[in-house]
Amino acid sequence: MLPFFWQCSDFIDVEPENSVTFTNYFNDENDAEALLTELQIQARNVFSRTWNSNIGIPTHPYFYGWAIPNMLGKYSCTYSWSLFAGLVYQSNLILDNAHRFKVKKEVLEPYLLQAHFMKGMAYFYMAMIWGEAPIFPNSTTFKKVPKSTMSQLLDEAEKNALEAMKLPVFQQINSGISYKRMKQYGCKGSAAALLAYLYAWRAGVENEKQYWEKAESYCTMIIEGQVGSYSLAYDPEEVCTQVMKGDSQESIWEIYGDAAEEEEYAWDQYGVGFPVINTGDYYPGSFATPCLAREDVKKMYPVGDLRRNSYYWAVDSNFIYMNRINDQVIPSLEPGDDVVITYDLDKIANGDSWLGINSFGESFLYKFRYPYYVFNEWIQQPLYKGLVQNKIIYRLADIYLLRAECRAHQNKHNAVEDLNIIRARAYGNLKDGVVINQAKAQEYSYPSAYDKKQGLERNILLAIFREREKELLNEGHRYYDIVRFGMCFINGQDSYDYIREEISPAYKRLTDQDIKDGALFSQIEIDCFKNNDLIRQNKFWNRKIQ
Repeated sequence: MLPFFWQCSDFIDVEPENSVTFTNYFNDENDAEALLTELQIQARNVFSRTWNSNIGIPTHPYFYGWAIPNMLGKYSCTYSWSLFAGLVYQSNLILDNAHRFKVKKEVLEPYLLQAHFMKGMAYFYMAMIWGEAPIFPNSTTFKKVPKSTMSQLLDEAEKNALEAMKLPVFQQINSGISYKRMKQYGCKGSAAALLAYLYAWRAGVENEKQYWEKAESYCTMIIEGQVGSYSLAYDPEEVCTQVMKGDSQESIWEIYGDAAEEEEYAWDQYGVGFPVINTGDYYPGSFATPCLAREDVKKMYPVGDLRRNSYYWAVDSNFIYMNRINDQVIPSLEPGDDVVITYDLDKIANGDSWLGINSFGESFLYKFRYPYYVFNEWIQQPLYKGLVQNKIIYRLADIYLLRAECRAHQNKHNAVEDLNIIRARAYGNLKDGVVINQAKAQEYSYPSAYDKKQGLERNILLAIFREREKELLNEGHRYYDIVRFGMCFINGQDSYDYIREEISPAYKRLTDQDIKDGALFSQIEIDCFKNNDLIRQNKFWNRKIQ
């Protein structure tokens, strides 16, 4: 647990010298710990949000307008970087005042390295979200600064991430302190994951192909246990019940979230509905907002892929039974002794939906399973407030697939090995990182019969993209994957047009010049222009809002 995680009053109790001064606050390790706690609060505020990640969720065509927030309209995809500015400021506050602390260098260094890690994460995400954004000089200079280029933002992120590589591995990070650090704190493994993704971004989006090898090397450090001990969960069900819950052996870096502790700011995963949220508003055919039809899910996850019935619920069932057990109504795929209502999913699929279109057959996302409810005397049914689980940013499975991508770009045959490891887990054929049944492996190993049916045997990069899409469903990766893979198409490194084929009709109309002018990056919110006449909207969005 973070020490006094939600209490910020300590940060304004500044001990004065002869007059009120902030500089006297930086004394001992307790002061450093307080600043680090505030840094973690800032990080939670930043990375618990979706930013652009909802744009790229797999979606049935009927739900383009509903499920995808960015239709490239005048008022869409608009964000302020103020929260990132706060995170960078808090990082700089620690780094700029290191010389003031009256503690030994070795005692203070872990706090400085945590600040470097968060600063690196902030600038990397700013590069991915806006393409161009300001670099904030320090914690005492508040002058106007113009936008920096994406390359400059990535340089700043890289510099800080390389410093953060001096952090200990996560298994050692709690030594010498009386309370437990959670995986939201930086460690050597999370710094390596940041660098792996940063170098892959440079290789794909900036077309600096030499970085594929560097990205691969950082993936290898993680996979081979050089930067900490990480291991894949046993099967997809364990991914849902343990990895997505938080603090698992597969997780590398995650953001703390617990609606039971803080209802008002609880993390809520987009797309979670029935049966995870089991109230009347979310029952089938009512307020559920599926992104995929059941038939889409079946196409995405073939028979034998265990993610089909772990990541989704009732995919292969025709009926859902609401059984009364004691004082609760529990959804089930089997009828109980006291069935309150039965849902015929085929009839729901053929009925008129409240959206004014023919419903296409609901799917029920089941990957995130830990809801939190509040019970009030004046409301008959409980109120859903969010999830009691962490937000996983990096985990070992996505690192395997990132390494496969890096290797494929270098024409290395062992890219297939990484791809097949994740497929082996998906098909229940992996234990302790080793394939259990070699004969069964033929069912899914690339290029499988499914790959050939989907035309994937001609493009291993597309096969890797599809595997990331399936494995990392709704974890915030897909849009950034589309940008990274898509820019490889624009730059001649791939043969499939991800940008125009994998999002929505609005993106199909983008020209290469639109993309060059910043169509894939967020529009800058008006707050960012206040008191700073040096900021300019990127060319694409400037045309849109005129």
